[in-house]
Amino acid sequence: MSVRKRGEHWVVDISEKGRHRVQRVLRGARTKAQALKAEARIRTQIFEKKFGLVERPECRFDKFVDNSFLPTKKLKKSYASIDSICKPLKSFFGKHFISEIDTEMIERYRQMRVEEKTRLARKRSPLRVNKEMQVLSSIFTLALEKGLIAARPRTTMFRISGERIRYLTSDEETALFEQLDGCEWLKGIVLIALHTGMRRGEICGLQWLDLNFERGLIHVRNTKNGKDRLIPMNATVRALLESQPKTSSYVFPSPRTGERLVEIKYSFVRAIKGAKITDLRFHDLRHTAATRMGDAGADAFTLAAIFGWSDIRMAMRYTHAMEDAKRRAVEAIAQSQFPRDHSVTNEKPDADQIAVSG
Repeated sequence: MSVRKRGEHWVVDISEKGRHRVQRVLRGARTKAQALKAEARIRTQIFEKKFGLVERPECRFDKFVDNSFLPTKKLKKSYASIDSICKPLKSFFGKHFISEIDTEMIERYRQMRVEEKTRLARKRSPLRVNKEMQVLSSIFTLALEKGLIAARPRTTMFRISGERIRYLTSDEETALFEQLDGCEWLKGIVLIALHTGMRRGEICGLQWLDLNFERGLIHVRNTKNGKDRLIPMNATVRALLESQPKTSSYVFPSPRTGERLVEIKYSFVRAIKGAKITDLRFHDLRHTAATRMGDAGADAFTLAAIFGWSDIRMAMRYTHAMEDAKRRAVEAIAQSQFPRDHSVTNEKPDADQIAVSG
C-alpha cells in the first residue's frame, strides 16, 4: 500500500519498478480519503512530468535575460562583456517565447552573425560568434533549471583552427607611433602594452597607488584570472610613467572626463588604419610583448609570472628553448662523424664478411 499512517500523519510512498520515487508526509491530510486524493494528484504530476505534459509558464526571451539571467552575472568581472553579448541576442530572439526557440532558429542567428559586418565594417570573427553561442547556451541552461523549457536546444560552435598569434613588426611599430603623434594619452597606453604585456583593461584601470618607483614595480590588480601580479618597469616604462601628469587617481584617465578610461577601440582603429596596418587588434600588442621577451631568452616560468598565465602551456608558445633543442637534435644527425650510407644495393655479403660481422 502506498498510503499509510505513521504516528499522527499520513504518508505516501510511491515507487516505480522497485525504486523509491516519492516519499512525502501529508501534513494537511486528516483522513485516509484525503490522503488518497493527495496520492492521486502526486501520481498525476509524476506522469505529466515523465511524458512532458506539464504546462510550462511562457516567458519572452528578452524579459528572461534582463530579469533572470543577467542578475546572476552581476558579480562576475566579465559582466560588461556578457551584457554586451546579450544585446544582439535580445535583438534577434527577444520577442519570442523562450520555449519557442529551437535549433533551426539558433543556426539562422549563428550564420547571420558571422556573415554580417561589424559597426566598423569589419568581418566578425567566428570566435566572437562562439562566445555569443556560449552565453546563449548558459541562458537556456538557466531556463531549463527554472522549468521554462523541457530540453535545451543545441548550440553549435564554429571550429577554430588555432589560437591567433599576431604581433607587431618593427616597421609597423614605427608607422603606428608616427600616427600616434599628437595623441599622447593613447601613445602612452600603446607603449605600456608593448613593454609590459598588460591587457587593455589592466592599463585603463592602472592607478598611481599601483606604482612603486622605489622598487621599479607595477602592481597589476583586478586581473582576468583574479590574481594580482607584479611587473618590473624597464627604463622606457619608468621614463614614461615619471613624465605622466598626475591629473587623476588613474595613470591614464579619460581625456574627456578625467575618470577611468572605458574604451580606446575607436581611437586605436583610426591609428592603425592611418598607419596602413591590417589585421591588428590591441590585444596583439600583448602577443608582441610576449614574443619579444621570448626572443630575448625569457623562459616559460618567467613569462607566466609577468603575463599572469596559470597554465604554463600558454607561455610555451612564446619560448624558443624547446624549438632550439629540437633543431639541435635534427642538426646532430647531419653533423654526425659517421654518416650512414643509404644507397641501395642488391649484392649479398659473402661468408667471410658475415663471419667478421658476427
